[in-house]
Amino acid sequence: MTTSPELPTTDDLQSQLHQFDGLWRGGYYEGDPLDPLSASSYQSIGYMSVLHATYLCCVKPFVDSSTTALEIGPGRGAWTRAILAQHPRAVWCLDALSREHNGFDEYVGRRENVHYFQVKDFLCNDLPDEHFDFLFSFGCFCHLSPTAIQEYLRNLHPKLKSGAHAFVLVADYDKYNRAVTDPIFNAERIVLMTPRNVVRRLWNRLASAAMQKKYPRSDWYLQDKNQGPELAPGRFYHAGAAETSIVLRDLGYEVLDEDVSTVFRDPIIHFRRP
Repeated sequence: MTTSPELPTTDDLQSQLHQFDGLWRGGYYEGDPLDPLSASSYQSIGYMSVLHATYLCCVKPFVDSSTTALEIGPGRGAWTRAILAQHPRAVWCLDALSREHNGFDEYVGRRENVHYFQVKDFLCNDLPDEHFDFLFSFGCFCHLSPTAIQEYLRNLHPKLKSGAHAFVLVADYDKYNRAVTDPIFNAERIVLMTPRNVVRRLWNRLASAAMQKKYPRSDWYLQDKNQGPELAPGRFYHAGAAETSIVLRDLGYEVLDEDVSTVFRDPIIHFRRP
């Protein structure tokens, strides 16, 4: 036979409050929530990848076993795997490159609930109408011109179910230029909290330099949003969060957030089909 725990008395509760007498003169302060690199008592476990933050904010709350998801531009399949971690009913992927070229099967594996289509246009003819509960695209629309983005969004609209949520990253050179010139994100800033953290930051800088050498781009220089429409492999096109949101509304979408702000450099727009 179990007995209920005794409820604390008023004196017990008062004693708990008195434990704080004299503590933290000047007020308890963990760190600055507005500083994305703020030091805190969490030390090296106090930092989170913007990719993981995006997963927690934009994927995990919106995908479950009843979800049929659509991903535009999966590439190797990193985000596909993140979506699959939520055990969706199915994931459909559209990409300009073949699954063999992307090494998609080697990374994601062959799965019966994953459908991959190499596309030659923006018509979305491979997709059934009113079929998808969730749309996600990261690192794809930033490589499309505003005209191409508008065409894609127009043809995706009838493929989504009413109420479907969507998250799409676009290039916004205003936000980009603010990020690369903000001293908070200066590559020379090292958070001196623990030797492990210093090593990690130095390693990240070396890895970033290696990526720049392997994929040479002008990403880390100021960008002119008035660049012309000239084609170049892998180039970014300024679409803008505000400008793309206007296009979305004109196409009949409801924009819930012009930028979820999980990525310091590029906006991710959260919208839905009403």
